Amino acid sequence: MNARDAFADIPELRVISALPGWISLQIPPDMKWRNRVVAFFRAQLEDLEEETSASLGMALDELLGNALEHGAKSEPRHIIEMSFIRTARVLMIYVRDYGPGFSIDEAPHAAVNNPPGEPLRHAEYRSKMGLRPGGFGIMLVKQVADELLYNEFGNAVLLIKYL
Repeated sequence: MNARDAFADIPELRVISALPGWISLQIPPDMKWRNRVVAFFRAQLEDLEEETSASLGMALDELLGNALEHGAKSEPRHIIEMSFIRTARVLMIYVRDYGPGFSIDEAPHAAVNNPPGEPLRHAEYRSKMGLRPGGFGIMLVKQVADELLYNEFGNAVLLIKYL
């Protein structure tokens, strides 16, 4: 099923491109669309090896979830742009929100920044700050991606996976 058909019943979700090799969406900043969008993109990965498909699906879910939860913060003007570009040799997932952004290097709540020998430091920080448990997502995404690039504002990310 192409993207236009998959999301025809959601007028607030705009399909910018529905080509099989280049799918681009503008997603409303509402967590209720997360599972549906992720399920659609996971279907685009079904022809890959099961482990690759599952890990890319997890990465896609994490990146979209971060954009919705932390970037857009359910602010109506903070739409999420998401593109899924696939060729015979590479898959790229681009996610951008219009929130204030962040610096991955300055995120003490993320496991990716734990110092050696302190694998749970971020969990202590999250607990003190009243944040929900978590913080492992970007670390896991980095393991899936061949390259993971953030823009200078930290509100756009590009995952590159060589196939």
